[in-house]
Amino acid sequence: MIRFLAFSVILFFCLSSALVKAEQSSLMTVLDLTEVERGYIALDYAYFSESLDVFDFASKLNSTFKPKDAASTFGSIGYKPSSNLLISYQREATSAATTRDREPFEVESDVQGDALLVQWRVGERLGYDVQLMAGLASRQQSDLTVACYAYTGLTVGACDGADLSFTSQETGEAEPAVVTAAEEDRWQLGLLLKKQYGNGVSLWHRLRYVYSEVDTDTRSAFLDLNDPFLLGIQYNGETLGTTISRLKATFPQEAPWSEAALRYDFGLNVSVGERWLLTGEVGLIKVSRRGYEQYEGVPNYESNALLNASIWYNPIGDLAFYGRAELSQHYLLGLDPMVYNQRTAKFFEHPYAQISAGLIYTF
Repeated sequence: MIRFLAFSVILFFCLSSALVKAEQSSLMTVLDLTEVERGYIALDYAYFSESLDVFDFASKLNSTFKPKDAASTFGSIGYKPSSNLLISYQREATSAATTRDREPFEVESDVQGDALLVQWRVGERLGYDVQLMAGLASRQQSDLTVACYAYTGLTVGACDGADLSFTSQETGEAEPAVVTAAEEDRWQLGLLLKKQYGNGVSLWHRLRYVYSEVDTDTRSAFLDLNDPFLLGIQYNGETLGTTISRLKATFPQEAPWSEAALRYDFGLNVSVGERWLLTGEVGLIKVSRRGYEQYEGVPNYESNALLNASIWYNPIGDLAFYGRAELSQHYLLGLDPMVYNQRTAKFFEHPYAQISAGLIYTF
C-alpha cells in the first residue's frame, strides 16, 4: 500500500526551507505497483498551528524562533505504461510562518518541489516479489526577505526601530537586513522485497541510497560590509566587525554541500476485514556529508531511527483514505537534507512526531 505524504510543521529562519514532511517523496516510494492496474491520483493537504502541537515540539526548541502555522499541498499522479513499470510525478507546495520575540517578529517562507519516480517489477526471487526504483527530485525555497534583524542589541535593516540601515543606490530605499534562498537536487536508487503470507499479512524490506546536493544563498548589505571605518565603530562594547563575524557564524555556509543517506526499512501490512489495512515500519538511516563545514561548538548528527504506523480505509471502489503517525529519533535527519545546516543542527538533538492524512484513487 501507499505511504502518505507527511508534512512538517515548523519553519526556521535561514534553515533553507519549511521543515517539510518527514519524507517528501514517501507516497510514490512505497506505492506497490502490483496494486495499481493502470495508474493513480493522490492529493494530500496538511495544516499546522500552535494549537495543534500536541507533541509540544515548539517548547523544546532552544531558539528565539517559534512555529506559528504551516500548510502543505501535494499532488501526485502515476501511470503504468506496462504491467511491470510505474512512473510517478509529484508536485509540492508548502508555506509556513514563525514568530520571534524580537526583529523579525514574523517570518514567512514558501517551498516548491517536483519529483519523478520510476518503479520496475523484476519478478519473484526466493519467494519475494522484487522491485527496483530510481528517482529524481528538485526543491526550491523562494527568496525569504527579512526586513529587520536584531542581534545582541543591534537592530539592522529597513524598519523604524533600526539602529543601522543601508540605502540601495538603485531604488533609494532602505535594504532589508537579509535575503535568503535555498535549493536541493536529489536522486535515489532503491530495492524493495515483499513477501505475501496468508490472511492478508505481508512483510517487506526496502533499501535505498539517496544523494542530495544543497545550496543556500544569503544576501545582506550588513553582512557584506567591508568598509574599515564602519567595521571599527564600537557598539555595545564591541566593533561592528566583531558583531558581523559572530552573526555570520550563525548562518549556513555559503558553499554548496552534499549529503548521502543509506536507509533500511522493515515493514508489516495487516488487512483487517475487507476495507481496513494496518501498516507499521521501522527504519534506520546513516548519513555522510561532503563539503560541509563543521562549525566549532555546533553538534553533528549522522544517524536516525524511525517508527511509523498507518491506518487505511477503503469506503468504496478504488478510493482509499489514510492516517499516519511518524516518530523519529533525531528530527528530520536523513529525511530532508535542505533543513540540516549549521544554524539548525542543534534542533536535531530532539525526537520528533507528527500526524497526517490523505486520500488516493487508483484506476
